[in-house]
Amino acid sequence: MRILVFRPKAAAERTAARLSLLGHQAVLAPATRIVPLDTPRPEGPFAAIVVGSANSFVIAADDAIRAVPVIAVGERTAEVARARGFTDVESADGDRVAMAALARRRFPAGGRALVLQGRDHKADTTALLADAGMTPVSWIVYAAAAVEALPDEATEALRMEQIDAVLHYSRRSAEVALALVDGAHLGRPFFAARQVCLSPDVAEPLRRAGAQRIVVAAAPREEALFAALNEA
Repeated sequence: MRILVFRPKAAAERTAARLSLLGHQAVLAPATRIVPLDTPRPEGPFAAIVVGSANSFVIAADDAIRAVPVIAVGERTAEVARARGFTDVESADGDRVAMAALARRRFPAGGRALVLQGRDHKADTTALLADAGMTPVSWIVYAAAAVEALPDEATEALRMEQIDAVLHYSRRSAEVALALVDGAHLGRPFFAARQVCLSPDVAEPLRRAGAQRIVVAAAPREEALFAALNEA
């Protein structure tokens, strides 16, 4: 199967390697690039750091912040946290709801949680943490900047109708992908391919755009996304 992968470059390359092991050919199409933002870190202390994306670890981390317990949305984000020197890291192995539930179980009510987020973040993350009894403090640390055009390989593969499926990992990336495809006048071959999405939220822009062949992963993890490739 030839699969178009909409992810930032480094993550897309990891995905391509995994797809190759499964016998698929990946065509990389980074719709966004991760840009660190020089925003000052809010004043602590914090009971926890909550991280919904591995992209958040563009931050400069000193010993003081590395000592704060981290709740990561999934194992990949947890792995990146550990690689950056954070020593107390736990994966929620799920989504924003799972992160909030883990925070409720692990930390006392009223504890301040530093929430690392992108500029185009989902507003309900802090609300869910507040509902879980935490006091969330948002720190916007990166932007997912839209690229200006599809890569040549992706453009040619779509033009030749050689794409069987498209992988979407974030709502922001899906929105940019739609704009790129529209700008290149490649909507017909794009929508002819199966649109495989990490979550219902990721799928929403595609539904609004009229995509008919949408499959949503059973869980917000890459393994489930790959499994969804085989669904009708």
